[in-house]
Amino acid sequence: METLYQTLNIYKLEIILITFFLALLSAILVIINFRRTTKTIRRYKKLMRGMDNKNLESMLLNHLDTVEKVDTKINKLDKNVNNILKQLESCIQNVGMVRYNPFDHMGSDLSFSVALLNQQGDGVVLTGLYSRESSAIFAKPIVNMKSKYPLSDEEKQAIDLSIKSKMYNISTFL
Repeated sequence: METLYQTLNIYKLEIILITFFLALLSAILVIINFRRTTKTIRRYKKLMRGMDNKNLESMLLNHLDTVEKVDTKINKLDKNVNNILKQLESCIQNVGMVRYNPFDHMGSDLSFSVALLNQQGDGVVLTGLYSRESSAIFAKPIVNMKSKYPLSDEEKQAIDLSIKSKMYNISTFL
């Protein structure tokens, strides 16, 4: 017992320092553990917010049902959008207009040719001729940017302008 007492007396400063260091290390670990526990409790409370005494399983099942309903609605909307885009392909998208004077030295540029075409180049060319005595409007059907009726230079120019006026291609949305 005497030798133990002498050994403790010799190393008492080292023993006190080691004990202090271990106590400090324990205090630091307790603080770290407390912070982690607090963070976990906050996460748990956030997860359980709005539960109203339901268990987590029933809450997740309700959310899954909601997600399935939303997914079904999105699929229906996607089909509707695709149908609308297909219908838009046949709508007039390209318009070109040329104003001109068909009669030399008479009047001004009151005559016109307007090309109204869809994405496939189908549509109509309207030509209005104006003179002092009369005015007339003609319509020529266009299929694939061509007509079975002879086209004037102005009507061809209106078709070319309508092709160049294409703002967007609907097929990029499909």
